[in-house]
Amino acid sequence: MPRRINLALLACAIVLPTFAAHASPLPPCIRSTLSANANVLVLNDLTFDDPDETHPRPVQTSTFRIFTRYSERNEPLRLNGPDSYWAHELWKVTLNREDKATFAICPYVLVTDDGEYLILLGDYPGRSALSIYRRRDHPGLPYNGTNDGQLIRQVPLADLWPRENLPDGFMSGDPLWFAKGTFSFLPDNRTLIHTTRWGKTFQIDLQTGEVLPGESKPPLTNPAPQHPR
Repeated sequence: MPRRINLALLACAIVLPTFAAHASPLPPCIRSTLSANANVLVLNDLTFDDPDETHPRPVQTSTFRIFTRYSERNEPLRLNGPDSYWAHELWKVTLNREDKATFAICPYVLVTDDGEYLILLGDYPGRSALSIYRRRDHPGLPYNGTNDGQLIRQVPLADLWPRENLPDGFMSGDPLWFAKGTFSFLPDNRTLIHTTRWGKTFQIDLQTGEVLPGESKPPLTNPAPQHPR
C-alpha cells in the first residue's frame, strides 16, 4: 500500500513573478520540506542579484539541499534533548535563472523517505508539471566527486491531464494543477502515485520518469490536507 505523504512546510513571503492581469495573494515560498518518515529534510537556499533587502530583488539561483537526520553515536558528544538536528548534506540541486526550462524559485517539493529522489512541482502551465531529480551518488557506489543531483525527466502536464482539460492560459487566482489531487510513494521509494482531481491515477517511475496509468479512484471532493505549517 502506498504511504500518504505528509509535508512539513516552512513558508515565508517572497517577491514572486505574477502571470496574470488581475491581483490575488502571492503564493507561499516553500523553503523547507520534511519527508513522510521525518528522516530527510530539504532546504531551499535562494540567492539574489542585490544584497539590499529593502526593495524587491530577482532571485538568481535556487539550491535544494537534501539532509539526513543527525544521530551522534559517540556517547560523550550526544545531546539528549527534544529537538532534531540536520548535519549531513547528501546532495543538492541548483537551478539558475538563465536556464528558463528548469528554473523554479520556491515550489512545492516531494522527497522520498530514503532521500534518493526529489520532485519539484511546477506552478503554472508552460512549465513541467513534475521535475524529477535523482541523487547522483547512491549508497554503496563509488563517489564521483560531486553531490549535484541528476535530472531524470520533466513530466509535462499533458501526461497527467486529459487533453480537453489542459488550460489555454493561466490566471494568478486559478487553482494550481495539483489542487484537489493526491500524491504518495510506494514502499520501494521508486514509484510516485498521483491521483488527479478527476480521480484518474498514475504511477510515475522515478528511475525513468515514465508515466503509467494506475487504478482510478472516485474524485476527492475534500482531499486530505498536506499538513502545511
